[in-house]
Order: sequence, then C-alpha cells, then structure tokens
Amino acid sequence: MAGFQELKVSRALRFQGVAALGDNVEGNPSTKKLVWCDDFTQVTLDATNDYVVTVAETADSVAINAQVNGAIRMTAGDTDNDVCYIGNALIFDISKNPVVEFRIDLPDVSVSALYCGFSDANTETSQAATIDYASGTLAAAATDAAGFVVDADKESSLIYAASIASGGGVAAATTGITLTDASNYVVYRIALNTEGDATYSVNGVQTNIVQAAVTDVPLCFIINNINRATGTAGVLDIDYIKAWQDR
Repeated sequence: MAGFQELKVSRALRFQGVAALGDNVEGNPSTKKLVWCDDFTQVTLDATNDYVVTVAETADSVAINAQVNGAIRMTAGDTDNDVCYIGNALIFDISKNPVVEFRIDLPDVSVSALYCGFSDANTETSQAATIDYASGTLAAAATDAAGFVVDADKESSLIYAASIASGGGVAAATTGITLTDASNYVVYRIALNTEGDATYSVNGVQTNIVQAAVTDVPLCFIINNINRATGTAGVLDIDYIKAWQDR
C-alpha cells in the first residue's frame, strides 16, 4: 500500500488461509519494548540464574510440573501460614511503564492464599507475605507493591486489587470476582504507569485502577503461595509469566 506508514490494531492480527500454513512475516520485526515470557517448558527450573526461589520448610517446593504446555507447581507445606515465593531480579521501574501477567490455577481456595504482582523485594522473611489477609487482617511485608490477593483467611474467595507505597497504609479493593475451585486457570495482569498508578485486569477485563499505588523504586515480579490449613498442603500452578517494559 503506497505511503502506508502505520498500522493500528484494536483487537488482533489473525493469519488465515495460506498465511496460517507457513511463514507469514517478511523483514525483521523489532520491538521498542522489553518483551519477556516464560512458558515453563524446560525440564528443570533454574533457581540460581533465572529466578529467586524461597522455600521455608522441607515440605515446600517450587518446581517444573510436567503438564500440557508446561507449568510451575508451588507447594506450601502442611503448616498454617507457611509461605513459598518465586520472583525475578529488580529490573522494573515505573518510568518505563512495566506490565506483568500471570496465568495461575489455585485448585483449592479454601486452604490457600495467593499474592501475585510487583514488589520491591523478590523474597520476604519466612511466613511473611508480600501482601495478604492473614487472620482476616490486611497486612504487607513489602514497602512498595501492587498486585492481586486471594486469601482463605478473608472468609471469602474474592480477588482483591492490593497495593502499598513507601511503607504507608496497605490498601485493597475487591475486583468483584470470586475465585472458586472450578475457576481453573485465571489470567492476572498489573500495569504501572510513570505516576505509579496501577491498572488491574482479570481474564482480559479491567477491574480496578489505583492511583499512586507504588513509588519510583526498583521492582520485581513475585508470586506468593501461602498455606492456610494445618495438615493440608496448599498447591498452585503457574502456566506462564509475561512481562513488558519500555526501553
């Protein structure tokens, strides 16, 4: 098309017919953004070079689980409030408009709690969650964080959009979405802008916006799996983690 300079897409590019059967891009596609994805198709999780993994008890584990498309399985042992973590390096900054997305299955919400999102720390002291509702009280071990919380100690399985900035008051608002054992995999996305505002989306639908959710400090992504039932291990599976950020 003569003079064609820019293509704006409001939904998706879809290749069909002959274009779906072979090479369908000519030239050298390049992106201005950092674009990263881990589908966990590898044999072993590299907890030395790729991730920071913290397990508090011998019954805890964070490891590749051989299932369709690959996944990580996080198992928090059989002690109440036991927490295990997986995070990455502190490479995100609000000046670069970072976005992180997780696809997570929490198969038994009655015995578990989950935090997934951004934080200023890729691990915490044992038994302290980035943000959670332990004993029904909202609390944060992080100084700056923005992400999702689901917690059996809250007496419901609502998904909450939570945040804390500069160690101030921790806040949470319901997304209006209730997680059930039958929910299977759910997609959680958090996007930060240069003001530290956080936009929360669940399964592709925007649910919350929190202004000044975090401050301008180095951030990572982190997932907490927290046990809420003595004698029963809490399990969650992570299908993938995706992240984007301006150069």
